[in-house]
Amino acid sequence: MTKDKAFYDQDEVLAIYLAHRQRRDNPNDALERPVFLDLAGDLRNLDIIDLGCGDAAFGREALSGGARSYLGIELAEGMVQLALENLADTSGKVERKGIEDWQAQEGQADFVVSRLALNYVEHLEPVFREVYKALRPGGRFVVTLEHPVITSHFASLESGKRSSWLVDDYFKSGARKHVWLGKEITKYHHSIEDYLSMLEEAGLRLERLRESKPQREHFHSEAEFQRRLRIPLFLFLAASKPA
Repeated sequence: MTKDKAFYDQDEVLAIYLAHRQRRDNPNDALERPVFLDLAGDLRNLDIIDLGCGDAAFGREALSGGARSYLGIELAEGMVQLALENLADTSGKVERKGIEDWQAQEGQADFVVSRLALNYVEHLEPVFREVYKALRPGGRFVVTLEHPVITSHFASLESGKRSSWLVDDYFKSGARKHVWLGKEITKYHHSIEDYLSMLEEAGLRLERLRESKPQREHFHSEAEFQRRLRIPLFLFLAASKPA
C-alpha cells in the first residue's frame, strides 16, 4: 500500500467498514470499546494523542469529557474527512500522516492511545520510542491490538463463522496477508512477549494487560455472547512513562 493510498481509501472499503461498524453486537463496540474506556479512565485536563484515530469519535468524546486537547494522527483521507466532521465544533485537531511518519515533540502529551491501528505498522520499535518521547513523566499509553492468536494465522477466516481457530507460526513475527473488507491487506504479527519486550525497550512500564473477555451486558444476543467466549479477539496493553 502506498503512503498516499491508504487501505481505507480504496474503492468501497470505507463504506463497507462503516456498515460493518453499524452491525449489532459488532466486536468493536461489544468487546473493544468497554475495555478500552476502562483502561483510559479519567481524561479530564489531559493532552491526548490518538495514533490511527480513524473518525476521531473518541476525540470528540474525550473533549466533551473534559480533555484539554486532542490530536489525531490518521493516513486515510476518507477517515480524515470523517474526523474533521466529528471535531468540527471542538478544539480537536487531526494531522494526515502515517503512524510511522509521526514525530513527537518532547513531553507534549499526558495520554497516547492507539486503537486497532498498530497491527498495520511494520516496525513498532520506533513508534514506541516516539510515544515515550511524547509522554510527560507519569503519562500513559494504552494500545489495543488484534490478539496474536488471531494474527498468527488467518486461514480460519476463510470459512466464515468457524467451529475452531487455527493458531500456527505464533512465534514467527512478521507480515501476514489476508482479505479484509473485500481487499487484500498486510498486517504484522507479534507474540505477546514481543509486544512487552518492545514496550520495555522503549522505556515504557507495563501497568496492565487485558484481553477481550466478553461481558454479557454489552451484547444483545446470547448466542453472540457465547460465541465470543471462545477465543480472544483483542489484546490491551496499558503502559506508562516512569515519573
